[in-house]
Formats: sequence, C-alpha cells, structure tokens
Amino acid sequence: MTANKAVLLSDAEELRQYPYWRRNLKVLPFANLLCSLGFGIAWPFLPLMVRSLGVHEHLETWVGYMMLVFYVIGFIISPIWGSIADHYGRKVMALRASLGMGFFMSLVPFAPTPLWFAGLFMLVGFFNGFVPSSMSLLVANTPPQRHGRALSLAQSGSLVGQTMGPAAGAMLAAMLSRQHWLFWISGGLLLCGGGLVALFVREVKHRAQGPWRPHWLGSLRELLALPGMGSLYCLSFLFSMLWSGNVTIISIYVLQLLGPGFAGTDTEALWVGAAAMGLSVSSLLVLPLWGRVLDRFDPARVVVFATAAAVLTHLPLLFLDSPLQLVLTRVAFGLTAVAMQPAIIMLLRKNAPVGMDARALSYATSFQYIAMGLAPFCAGLVGPALGLRAYFGLTVLLTLGGLLLWLRRMRRSSHP
Repeated sequence: MTANKAVLLSDAEELRQYPYWRRNLKVLPFANLLCSLGFGIAWPFLPLMVRSLGVHEHLETWVGYMMLVFYVIGFIISPIWGSIADHYGRKVMALRASLGMGFFMSLVPFAPTPLWFAGLFMLVGFFNGFVPSSMSLLVANTPPQRHGRALSLAQSGSLVGQTMGPAAGAMLAAMLSRQHWLFWISGGLLLCGGGLVALFVREVKHRAQGPWRPHWLGSLRELLALPGMGSLYCLSFLFSMLWSGNVTIISIYVLQLLGPGFAGTDTEALWVGAAAMGLSVSSLLVLPLWGRVLDRFDPARVVVFATAAAVLTHLPLLFLDSPLQLVLTRVAFGLTAVAMQPAIIMLLRKNAPVGMDARALSYATSFQYIAMGLAPFCAGLVGPALGLRAYFGLTVLLTLGGLLLWLRRMRRSSHP
C-alpha cells in the first residue's frame, strides 16, 4: 500500500513538473521521421541537380565544397540557435529548423544557375538542425528517469526517416519526369513535420536569466570549464564521424572490395545499399532496448560500453576482404554503438548549468557537423596515399583515445 502510494505521489509530481511529456513523446518521433525522410529524399540527388544546371566537369569538387560549407555554417550557427532556445524556448527552435528548411528546400528547384543553387542550399544549412532541436525540446520537458526511453523513441523516428529517405527518393526519381520535383516533396515533408510541432507539441519554458547575447566562444569556454564536458564533446565528435561521416566512405570501400569487375553492375548498388541498410535497420531494432537500459543504468557506463563497441566493430575494417563481411561489421556497429548518442545527450543535459542545457546540446551538434565534413575530407587525403584501411585505422585510434579520455574522467569523478 505504501509503495503504491509513493508511486502515485511520484506520478503526481511528474505530471505537475512535466505536464506535456507523454503528449510530446507521441508527436516528436513522428515529426523526426517526417523531417528526416524529407531530408533523405533529396540529399542523395544533390549531384544530379547540380549537373542538370550545367556542371559537367569537376562535379565532385562542386558538391564537395558545397557540403563542406553547408556543415561549416551549421557548426557556426548551431550554438547561437541553442542560446536563443535557452532564453526564448525550445519549441520555437524546432519550428525555426523545420519551417526554415522546408521553405528554402522548396525554393531550390527554382535555382537558374549553380551559384543560385549553392546559395539556396546554404540557406537550408543555416536553418538546419530539426532533430537536435527536437531532442533538446523533448529532454527539457521529460522527467529525468524517462530520458532514455524518450530519446530512443525520438532517435528511432529519425533513423526510420534516414533509412526510408534514399530508397523513397530513388523510387520517386524513377517515377517523376523531373528530379527537381524531389525538392518540393522534401520541402513539403519538412513543413509537415513543423506543422505537427506547431499544433500538438507543448513545452514548459525554462529560460536562462538575463538578456540574450550571442557569446559563441564565451559560452563554449564556460561549458568546457565544467568537469567532463570536453570529453563528452570529443565523444560526440567521434560518434558523428563514425556514424554519419563514414557513410559515403563505406560505400567507396564496398566498391573497392568488389573490384573493377563489377563496375556499373547492379551488384554494386545491391552491396552499397546493404551496407547502409545494415547499419540503419540493426540500430533501429535495438534502440528501444537501449532506451530501457539507459533508464536503469548510469549513462556514463553505457558510454564506455558503446564507445568500446565502436572500436571493436571498426577493427575488422582493417582486415576484411568481402562485402558480406563489411555488412556484418556494420550490423554489429549498429547493434552496439547506437546507444552512444542518447547516453551523451543525457550526460550533457545532466552536467550543463541551469539555463544552458540547450546551448550544451547545440555545441555537441556543432562538433557533429564538423565531424561529418572532416571525415570524408580526411579519407580523401589518406585514402589515395595509404588506402582506406589506413583511414579506418586512424579512426580506431582516435576513438580509442576518446574512450581512454572518458575512462580517465570517470576515474577522477569516483575519487574526488
């Protein structure tokens, strides 16, 4: 009887402090799905759009520079969006991302020249960041003991969209007379995701004190002065490098493993798709389990396990010699290391000062953006000279260094 009463009191307190968390948890994962799906439908077809505007030579150079600038813009602007969220609310930032991206993505097909296209694409990058904004909104309005489940569900919606997006884009491209129309579909889905947030998501605002000022470096220095924050940002960078930054590199590695005998055949597309789907599907299946684990166990220890798993599942990339082996390593990586990101988000939220949680998460997003741009850049430098196996060896060493740094931080916190 007493135990039941305690549970009821706990539930009543939970409802008082976080009245909208159950409602938000029903909406935000679906909004994440729509926005990730919209982004994924158009993203793989950017080179085709640029080529249709007259760029037939050095296409990879055009696309490479555009993607680098896209992520640099995200790196610079994300903390500013986070500071605005701390002062004016998280919901407005989720709306800024979805509606801003949707609007400018819808304008992309009207670009008359490659430079106009690049300019509109940069504006999409300026407003980019719906999933991190939705994660910040969800965490700020969810009871701490529910963070693991909530983040895993929200991330599941994003992963479903990322998995379905390229496949849906390929099917639509085959059906549509003009591939430009993909960007209208993409923009429409992003706007629909924003509409869901506008209509159904609510928040209890936890605003930072004082007027808003865009102190980019000042806020970062303040956060880095806190114990463990630097290690968490390092791990966030490494996770993004391994998870998102390596996607195109893994595709190139598949082609190298197949050899020139399969060039231009359906076999190439089959194995490239299998490698991408192996990572997405395996992580999607296991995320609900990891959500329960994060609600029951210390996320700091989950970070240790997930980072160690990332190291172990990337070691075979140095030795394997068939696409099937590569797909199996991606599946193993997805099953074990996917818990790394929600655990890092929980720890950033826990360690951030009151009124700075959105900024803490936004800086992590900035480091992730840089990782997405630097990973293919570094592979482009190391690969031609030493081979992709050398690049993967470098990523293993960097991830192992991040793990040792985090273990050192845990040892210090346990022995003050």
